[in-house]
Amino acid sequence: MMFSRLSVLKNFFFSITIFIFLILLLGASYVRFILNTDYLVLFEGECDPSVASCYQGCNDNDCNDIYYYKLIERDATELYQLCGPSVVDCDKAYTCDNSEKTCNILYCNSTKEDDCVTLTETTL
Repeated sequence: MMFSRLSVLKNFFFSITIFIFLILLLGASYVRFILNTDYLVLFEGECDPSVASCYQGCNDNDCNDIYYYKLIERDATELYQLCGPSVVDCDKAYTCDNSEKTCNILYCNSTKEDDCVTLTETTL
């Protein structure tokens, strides 16, 4: 009877090991992303193409309604402390102070002309 249980464990050893590692991975991910909010958030902010090199986006499929944006990268914990749960309505989220280590504003720095838009006085 004892030998039959050992043979069953031998047959399913790989499956049991994968299952245990999967549970550990899910637990570690839950702690990191939900409890600690230890990650960077990347979101779009308004950009003036006459002042900076902006990314160009479209609001419709035909690209008739164009908007210009910059990318803002912040630490999730700092963003939550700054704005609380309503980040969309928080004006402080779209600017960076010099005291913030993990806040970066990214402007378009592409070699492709289609990706970036910089308007000059003749195109305004």
